Amino acid sequence: MNTQTITFKVEDMHCPSCPRLITMDLQDKPGVVAVNANLDTKLVVVEYDPTNIFVSELIATIKDSGYTAHEQL
Repeated sequence: MNTQTITFKVEDMHCPSCPRLITMDLQDKPGVVAVNANLDTKLVVVEYDPTNIFVSELIATIKDSGYTAHEQL
């Protein structure tokens, strides 16, 4: 499996349960290998298999969790 890593800025994380919720929702998606959501930096790092899930789907999952994600370049 060839994985890629992407980092999202999620400015509207505001409490310790926010990164846990985002992590749980992303980990449920096929193709997501690992998630590291950090409240202090407001960053979510996702390792994923691009043949199984698209970046747009990762962003949509974070949005469905109630947050806004912007890709960090």
